[in-house]
Amino acid sequence: MAFAYSRLTEITTIAAAAGVLYANPASTTTYIRSIIIHNTHTAAEDVILYNVPDGAGVPDPTEVGTAGATNQFFKKSMQPNDIVMLEFPAPGLILEDENDTIQGVTDTASKVTIQIIGATE
Repeated sequence: MAFAYSRLTEITTIAAAAGVLYANPASTTTYIRSIIIHNTHTAAEDVILYNVPDGAGVPDPTEVGTAGATNQFFKKSMQPNDIVMLEFPAPGLILEDENDTIQGVTDTASKVTIQIIGATE
């Protein structure tokens, strides 16, 4: 299975409250191959990322799920100007259901940037 990996998101900032960074579209499977994170702040920032399944079990299973300890996959205190590149083996981190999401949070809004690279089918 060969994929043409590309940007799934443009470079964006992470908020100070857990929020969606990428939401899987309906009728699509997404394969995340890498995530690039950069602390542009002059102070250290704690960065947490979550792989959140859709809101299955709530009245509308196509709703976005909630970030929490059970779906956290990355946590790091990043020093000023630190860059972290997370790489996932092929085919990648798989999002299969509508509104499966990658969510994130950091200490100070708009100080940490992120970009997600992958493919969809």
